[in-house]
Amino acid sequence: MTRYNVGAPPPTETNLPNLVAAGKSDLLTICHSIPLSREQKDTLASFITTLHTSTFRAPSFFVNVRFVTPEADGDYYVAGKARPTSPNRITATVRTSPTRTKEIFDSTAQKIAAKWNEVVNDSAIAAPLDGSLTQDQVSRLKALHLVVFQPMLAALEHGVVIPGAGEEQNWFRENMAYFKEQAEIHNNKEFQDMLHEVSQSQELQVLL
Repeated sequence: MTRYNVGAPPPTETNLPNLVAAGKSDLLTICHSIPLSREQKDTLASFITTLHTSTFRAPSFFVNVRFVTPEADGDYYVAGKARPTSPNRITATVRTSPTRTKEIFDSTAQKIAAKWNEVVNDSAIAAPLDGSLTQDQVSRLKALHLVVFQPMLAALEHGVVIPGAGEEQNWFRENMAYFKEQAEIHNNKEFQDMLHEVSQSQELQVLL
């Protein structure tokens, strides 16, 4: 899992808050065979972060998006047969709860897939492709093979333990002193941005 440098001493039992509830750390990995420009990556990451925070009511600070290159050509198998190129796919490791229904995740996946199609077909920001490719090859190269959500059993991020989904309010209030310490005493900009986002967002102000 990707990590941030919090700019502070490692948490200990004496400087951590009571961790009955704690931070959110959902990780979305975009594995892509098609070349993606910086603008395409920025657009996808921004969209996914906004979609995730608005759908599941969580500060964007705890949404991790990373782009990775796939395995070697021929090392990805479908129906027992090697594909000539590895397919584009998005895997999301998220917290689950009874209120996070399959319908919600289905809708989220469909929105991500629609945005993917928009971004990879935007010639204004697209990375250049091999000019020798046929139209069918380009279409296959751009296609998103799958979007998968898998449950997160447990995780630790920024020195705090992941709660069950829906416990953000308790987590935020019980850990506010720790967040302020990181932002104000250790001058950590990422914590500063998170506290500012929560204070400015009507959806997130319920956490205060």
